[in-house]
Amino acid sequence: MKLLRRHKIVLLVLGIYWPFLFWLTHTPVRQIVKQSGVSDKMMHTLAYFALTFLIWFAINPYGKVSWAKAKAWFVVLAVALYGVTDEFLQARVGRSADTMDFIANLFGVLLALGLLSIIGFWSAMLMASAVFIFILSDISRLMALPEYAHYAAAFHFTAYTAFTLIWTQWLERFSKFIPGRADWLAVSALVPAGLLLLVKLMAPIWGRPLNIYHIAVAAFGIAAAVLASWSLFKFSRKSFPRD
Repeated sequence: MKLLRRHKIVLLVLGIYWPFLFWLTHTPVRQIVKQSGVSDKMMHTLAYFALTFLIWFAINPYGKVSWAKAKAWFVVLAVALYGVTDEFLQARVGRSADTMDFIANLFGVLLALGLLSIIGFWSAMLMASAVFIFILSDISRLMALPEYAHYAAAFHFTAYTAFTLIWTQWLERFSKFIPGRADWLAVSALVPAGLLLLVKLMAPIWGRPLNIYHIAVAAFGIAAAVLASWSLFKFSRKSFPRD
């Protein structure tokens, strides 16, 4: 069976993410994790949310989750068994096996599949990326620590560039805006800019400083992504395949 673009990308990302997650959970807890300000249980939930998201679209890249079919329950069982194995092995490498960690893992699995039973790939990508940006920007302390200033700048550029690229793909598939036109350009930038504004306005509520440099870097990423998408749409003279 010939793999289309989305399937290839998902398989590639899964092939990188899953071994990285295994390595991360089987090494001593790093200082950066302790400094993050994000609870251990939230990290487990987010990690298994992302893992389940990728696994689902690796085996079913173009369909929503249907709880009436065995495939959804197979994913739940497979990731749950991996979670049990993961906790068991952690106890053998100086980490602790924790029942609450497993429950957090399972919650991440069900949260991902529940979301994917309601909305499709691109909408789920938009929602998930926006939530991850909010958590790492406002709830986590890492973006505010001086020793991680370069990483924080890289995160703001990469995260908002990725969100904008996902948004332009969503627009191309589900909106009436014609790619490359002036109104499309405006809408392409408006939603990512709105997310940036919302995240930064909420930062003081969570005790995070308002960093103008990070705002500028994120805005540059948004502009670069919009222009890149515009160029691809404009000079290809046709829409991307709706995959």
